[in-house]
Amino acid sequence: MELPSLFSQRLIALYSDGSTQLIRPGGLIQTDVLVVSRAQCSFKRISLPNGSRNAVRAALLQAKREASSEANISQIEQDPSNRKMAGLWTWAVPQTTADLNPHPTRSIPETLARQPMQAGLRLVKCLEGVEGQVWEEGALVASRWWPDVPRQGQWITFLRSARIKTDEHGIAPPPLTEVPWRTNLPLLQSLIDALQTFATPGRLFMTAGIVLAVMFMYSGAQYIRYTQTLKNLQTQITARKEVVSDVLQQRNQAIQNLKAIDKMANIGVPTALLSGLAGILEKVQGKDTRIVRFSLSDNQLLVKIKGEPDLDGAALVKSLEDDPALEKVSVNFRPNKMLEISSELSAGNVQ
Repeated sequence: MELPSLFSQRLIALYSDGSTQLIRPGGLIQTDVLVVSRAQCSFKRISLPNGSRNAVRAALLQAKREASSEANISQIEQDPSNRKMAGLWTWAVPQTTADLNPHPTRSIPETLARQPMQAGLRLVKCLEGVEGQVWEEGALVASRWWPDVPRQGQWITFLRSARIKTDEHGIAPPPLTEVPWRTNLPLLQSLIDALQTFATPGRLFMTAGIVLAVMFMYSGAQYIRYTQTLKNLQTQITARKEVVSDVLQQRNQAIQNLKAIDKMANIGVPTALLSGLAGILEKVQGKDTRIVRFSLSDNQLLVKIKGEPDLDGAALVKSLEDDPALEKVSVNFRPNKMLEISSELSAGNVQ
């Protein structure tokens, strides 16, 4: 089986009445993507101050505030050649009348699911109705939907709103075109959407504890295994002195394996890490506070928390240092209500 067929996504058309239709079957490992008909989507051009990720997040928050309903989805597509300009798509949360994959299903506008154009004008046949498009340098700069092929006057109005010179492109609508579906939709995005739905702070904490416990048990089993191997090799050295050099070589390899297992166990002691995280969660209380990321390296615990803690910097540091699981605590307040806590795990918990 070819790789694209093995990992391809299943595209499902979603019409205005809530009905669905299979557009393209998926592969052996598949995720569902709902293609929302253009009739249900709105499009407008926006500018991003510096084209950064923060600018994109700010634009999405603004779109959410301006949305007519909280049950709306927004997506920003930055221009390939100018990251300071983008297209903003908005559509309602899909409500289907068919039973789909029980897991979270990603949805995208129909226009983004079809093959893009480098430059020019085209009139695209949609799942419902037709769409007029203007492309420049691989970016969609103007889009309008009609239930039927637009009259000449409607097309001219569309071109003028897009600041297109009619004397260069004509005033008659172009022929209706059937544009094929894209085959290069991001495969991992559906998995990321599903993980974002699953990854609540409580579930993340519980999952991290389970993973660390499994690592610890695996390290213990490997330690016992290599310890037994070492004992067997030592017995063979005593009984078979004529091959002592070969046996010693195997013994040295077993010792190296033991050191590797010891290092793995020391790095990932679950008791110390969970005690440190529990101490931080207990001390950091406030409005909408939640752990968004944590890491442990060389006994240095770094925790990133989103929200507004009740305590200020000095009081929060003192409260954390009073916890027996933490030492040498530092607290940094970052933009966007982000709090970084760095601490060493207490030597009493690590040993």
